[in-house]
Amino acid sequence: MLENVEKNIHQWDQKHDWSKDGDEWSGQAKVCGVPYEMWKASLVEHLITPYVSSDSTVLEIAPGHGRWTEFLADARHLTLVDISPSCIEFCRKRFEGKTNIDYFLGTGFALPHYADDAIDFVWSYDSFVHMDREVILGYLREMKRVLKRGGRAILHHGDVDNLEGHVQSEHKGWRSAMNEQLMRELARDAGLSVVSQFTYWDEAKMIGVPRFGDKITHLVREV
Repeated sequence: MLENVEKNIHQWDQKHDWSKDGDEWSGQAKVCGVPYEMWKASLVEHLITPYVSSDSTVLEIAPGHGRWTEFLADARHLTLVDISPSCIEFCRKRFEGKTNIDYFLGTGFALPHYADDAIDFVWSYDSFVHMDREVILGYLREMKRVLKRGGRAILHHGDVDNLEGHVQSEHKGWRSAMNEQLMRELARDAGLSVVSQFTYWDEAKMIGVPRFGDKITHLVREV
């Protein structure tokens, strides 16, 4: 677990140059055959807007430089959790005019201790794709703790073919050994229910996360 966390800290805090503050990751849009801004707007419309309002308490795991944070920031309260000190600092400066946001430098699998039963919606994109199963299970257990009953989470993760033979460092997208079935099992073990799993949130226009065969899992805390 700690090795995977340390590799992610090195990758996103020290190695990646954040040339476009997260918008450099336009590959999903290219595979979908649509302009990046159209793809991005579609994601917000389908996966963020329905779950975030001025009454919502929201938590984002791994905001990076705030690519999606700007669409979460009108919630009543937003907590940003990241293992990268530089990303936390960047977001502090980018959103310094927002008094409804707080910042939590995470350990790689823990969420704020003060958030028990407090969160309506957890969001994470382009982060769980790089986490190993122990880290993901740790986060899912924490989500069970912080989500209100009926609270939801939407997570973007990998869906690799061969879990046992998969080597993350050899994968073009640095995807970890995760698939939709394992995510369902880990969610069940953590006490969360799977609402749906999909690659395309807009099937009519085939807009989603087909690059590297990724998945989106929508979870709810029922009890």
